[in-house]
Amino acid sequence: MKRLRKQIQESFFNPILHFLPLIVFLVVDDFWGTKIAWLSSLPVATILFIYIFCAYRKIFEWFSISTGIYFFVALSVSFLPVEKLPVHIRDVAFEYLLLIVFVVSLVFRKKIEAIVYKRNLKQISMSNNLNEMFRMIWILGGVIFVYVHVYTFLIIFDIPHLEVSLHFLHSSYLLVLLFVVIYELVRVTVVRVRLLKEEWWPIVNDQGKMIGSIQQMVSLTDPKKFMHPIIRIVLIDGNRIYLQKKEQNSAVYPGMWDAAISNHVRMNETIEKCINRTAYELYGLQHLKPLFLSNYVHETEQEFHYAFLFVVCNLPELKPNPKYIEHAKWWTLKQIEDNADERIFTENLLIEIDLIKRSGLLESEHCECDCKLKNTINDISENERMR
Repeated sequence: MKRLRKQIQESFFNPILHFLPLIVFLVVDDFWGTKIAWLSSLPVATILFIYIFCAYRKIFEWFSISTGIYFFVALSVSFLPVEKLPVHIRDVAFEYLLLIVFVVSLVFRKKIEAIVYKRNLKQISMSNNLNEMFRMIWILGGVIFVYVHVYTFLIIFDIPHLEVSLHFLHSSYLLVLLFVVIYELVRVTVVRVRLLKEEWWPIVNDQGKMIGSIQQMVSLTDPKKFMHPIIRIVLIDGNRIYLQKKEQNSAVYPGMWDAAISNHVRMNETIEKCINRTAYELYGLQHLKPLFLSNYVHETEQEFHYAFLFVVCNLPELKPNPKYIEHAKWWTLKQIEDNADERIFTENLLIEIDLIKRSGLLESEHCECDCKLKNTINDISENERMR
């Protein structure tokens, strides 16, 4: 649970933290001047810098860039010759400068993302954090844009009760900034708690190495496909294979016949734990010791499968859990081959049948024992290593 919580925090970093030193500097500078603004915002930037370094090491390099932007903007304001600026710009010079920085960031968004992805190998967590970062730039940029333009309008047209109107505008502006900060802190906390209760899947590359994680339903509904590790266990009895029929509301291959045991590996879950969890949930089997046969990659409509294929024979009588399995039965190899073109079997199963046929594990007679199965698989593995 601790590792999952850390993974969620890294995948959903609070974007307001990038801008907190700038917001503190901006607010304090308006009330008490630049010197006090430095004394107030610098400790905030330092504490956040240390906090990110200790708690969010994967995105520390990216956060250091936002810290650099804070120093650039704050130093620019400190040495800006405000007295030489037009009267309608003097009091909002900081906001104008910050608005320019935001606009430049949005214009060069693709180049910024390319640099970050190159440095972070396109990690899913960084992709989400970048989206959150630019979302916050749009929000803060919109607030500042409205404020400076209304302020400029009031100054240029010198409306009645100008001082009262400017004071009201400035107070409203600061209240909106405060609301944005509080809202983001609450929003991210709520989202993290919700995500912690949901099922997360690891994302792997073509070699099976984990490169990120994503919530289950997000993965299945996102137009972009992600590769997830799954376990697949084929139950063999002689020349027969035990299959289960997937439910009609299944997200993948609804109503089709599939391997008896199949499931996604959860975040921070080992292959062995996933096997034990799934075997117990589906059939009440405990301490299942399947033999590993092969890995393969397969693409479905929603995702890519990085499958770990196992086989088991000579199991006791199987008792499917009606909560998860409505129909299950033994199929002979001939029955499966005769119906292979009828689109009643999952593509994963057909791949596995071919692998098992080529391995010679399906005997014409009843399987003698799991030792024979083990020896056969060991012979296959030895031959593959010698190639």
